[in-house]
This record gives sequence, structure tokens and C-alpha cells, in this order.
Amino acid sequence: MIILVASPSPSSCARLNGFPTTYTLRDNGAIGYYGDQVAAATSNSFHNKEYGDVFATPNTFKEYYRPLANRQTDDDLQASPDALRSLEKSEFNVMNYGAVGNGQVDDTQAFLKAWGDVCGSTQGIPTLIIPKGNTFLLNSVEFKGPCKAASVNFQLSGNIVAPNNMNAWKDKDQWVQFDDVQGLIINGGGQIDGQGQVWWKVCDTTNCERPTALHINKCDGLRLSDITHINSARNHISITGCNGVQISDILIRAPDESPNTDGIDISASTNINIHNSFIGTGDDCIAINSGSSHINITDVMCGPGHGISVGSLGKQGSYSTVEDVQVRKCTFKGTQNGARIKTWQGGSGYARHISFEDIIIEAAKNPIIIDQKYTDNLSTRTGTLLDQGNAVQVSDVTFRNIRGSVAGDTAITLDCDERIGCKNIVMDSIDLTSSVPGKKVSVYCKNVKGLSTLLSPSVPCL
Repeated sequence: MIILVASPSPSSCARLNGFPTTYTLRDNGAIGYYGDQVAAATSNSFHNKEYGDVFATPNTFKEYYRPLANRQTDDDLQASPDALRSLEKSEFNVMNYGAVGNGQVDDTQAFLKAWGDVCGSTQGIPTLIIPKGNTFLLNSVEFKGPCKAASVNFQLSGNIVAPNNMNAWKDKDQWVQFDDVQGLIINGGGQIDGQGQVWWKVCDTTNCERPTALHINKCDGLRLSDITHINSARNHISITGCNGVQISDILIRAPDESPNTDGIDISASTNINIHNSFIGTGDDCIAINSGSSHINITDVMCGPGHGISVGSLGKQGSYSTVEDVQVRKCTFKGTQNGARIKTWQGGSGYARHISFEDIIIEAAKNPIIIDQKYTDNLSTRTGTLLDQGNAVQVSDVTFRNIRGSVAGDTAITLDCDERIGCKNIVMDSIDLTSSVPGKKVSVYCKNVKGLSTLLSPSVPCL
């Protein structure tokens, strides 16, 4: 017997015609989704020249069609009563657990009660529903596993906001934390607002205890997508001790002068894929820290911020390792740095098998950097730098097909340790010119071994 079902659902038609159900459609390699959201951010009072002025131009961001995520449609459920009953058993709406959702009343306990049922459920993919149209105030909260189901869904369709009073915080190290939740899915099209402005005004750039907005620890198989994340007090997303992570279609933004507001920090994690996302913050768009390997970053628009960085590694004499990192088809626009590797004086370990390829530079101050003598303002002021008797080894690094404009004076900086040096550094097909017509850009290169082809400007030490 053959059954034909006619459905008016656009999402069903998209599937029948072979449209993707997970990723945003792209146009000529541009990262164009979220263009409307980026443009809407131009009125931020903290810095009236952020996001929209830099990025939301007709040639860069366009209106993109976004097919529905890969989930059951109303038509699917009507055709299958069993699927509807299964879905009803698997969804846990925080409003049914006493959440108010007015942005004023603390809803932390309601979320924890709902999470308890989600984590204890074995029916389908248990889903915590944070409904659209509501704003939920949460204090420091930890969603603990392990859960009984192989996968659980944190479906953020509404907004969650942090306390805007520093004294109201119970834990100033983490805000929202997921710990030991295997197969965690975070999606839904909602927004996470860290309300970091109150912290930025009173904290020193590094010497101040501030909460990470979203900390994900030991959550193998994480899927994070379709989320907007703004104005964290410190770094926005921290991935620690995870394996097999997919991050896509997210927007992270904070003003370019907001201190230490990294977009995504990765530590002690493997097999991480980040793609099709926009990140603009006051620090690294993405930072890859010690213990991490097999990291793939593709089609990320970065800016403002400090670029995509390996490190910093080796702080306070520590042994640090990062290897097998690929950064491809990314754009750095209006950033302080672009493709960067940074290791501290006196550290040990290695950063190796790293590549930056097919990169577009638009008015970045320092497009390409290897800094084996990294320091920060706090260490310089306090005199806590270690002696240069040791260094993290940097080797097998490739910069290939990197083109664009330089806002600063130096297009390429390769500053390596006198004793250890940097080895097997490959630079191929690089064309960087000043964003100021007629101005020449320079190169700084010291203690580097490798090879170069088709470079402008040329790198004399290779």
C-alpha cells in the first residue's frame, strides 16, 4: 500500500526539495545571517560605533532564508498521534514549574526543578522548554548530569538575563553551567544576556573576579546552535573537558572595549567544530587553550575583537599543549589581531600542526602574529614575568592564502624565542596592503625557520 500525503507546510516542502535543515544558506562565502540583529545593535549606549557600523553593510550582510531546525513539524505530529504523545511526555516547560518570566523575579529554582525532571526522564529526547516571549532572570545555576537519557535538549526560545547588581550574585565565577551532561543540545533561537556592563565599569581588565556566562564542562557530544549571546561579564562561552562538539549558527556580541569578553574559550577538549557564526567582542573571538586538539573553525566572521588565537599557553611556567588546529574561510574585520599564536615567556610544551587558510582581512591592525614572548598588562605592571630560559615550542604552522587590508603598521609579526625559536613555519600566497592608500606595511621576523612563497610584503627571515 502506498500513502500520499499533501502538506502545505513550508518546512515540509523545504525537506522535499532537498533544502538543508540544520545550516543557514550562504551567499558567496559571506556569513550573512544575523544581519538584521547586527544592524539593530548599533544603538548600544556603551559604544555607539560597534557591530552595525562595522558589519551591517549591504555588501556584507544580507537577508538569508533560514530553514527550520531538524525537528518534527505540526503536520508530522498530526499525521502521527504516537509522535505527539511521545513529544508531550518529553517536554518540560519552566512555566509549569513556577517560573514567572518577567525579567524581575528570580526564576532559578523553577529552572532547577524542571531540569530535575528533564534529567531523570527516559522518554525520547527530554526537552527543557524556555518559551518565546518571556525573559527569565537567573542567578548562578548549575545543571548537573549525568542524565538518564542519551541526549537532552535545553531549548532556549525566550531570553535569560543575569542579575544587573554585582552584590546579588551567589557565584562570581560561573553564571550558567552544564556539568557532565552527555548529548546536550542547546538551541531554540533565544538570547543569553550577561548584563556585563556593571562589571566592566568597576573591574580592572584582568584582576577582577567576574562570571563566565555559559560554562560547559565534560559534556561530550554537545550541539550548540541558533543562539544569540550578548554582553557577558567575562568570557561568553567556555568549553572544558568536552569531546565531539558542534557549534554553529550563533551570534556573540559585546562592545570592543569590554574587557576579557572572549567569545568562545576551548580548554582540554578534542574534536571541536565551530562554523557559520558571527563573533564580535572585546577580546579573542575564539581562544584555543591547553589540552585541546583536533579543532576545526570554518566560516566565522570575527570582529571587533582580538582575532582567533591559539593560547595563551605556558602562563606562570606551566606545561601547555595544543595541536591539530585548522582555521579556514574566516574573516577578520576591524579586529586588533587576526590569526594569532601566543605563548608566555618561561612556559613549556608545544603548539604544533596549526593552519590558517583562506582568510580575509579587513582593516585588522595585526593580521598575522606568532608571539613566543607573550605578556599582558597586569604581568608587566606587577613584575611577575618569568625568565626566558624556556619557551613553548611552536612548530609546523601554516599561513596560506591570506589577503586583505591592514589598519596598523605591521602586517606580519613572527617574534620567537632566542633559544627555542619557531620551526617549520610555512607562509604561502599572502597579500596584505595598508588600508591607507600609498602607505607601506612592515614585517617583524626574528628566530624563525621555515619557507615562504608568493608573499607581499616579503618576510626576509624565511
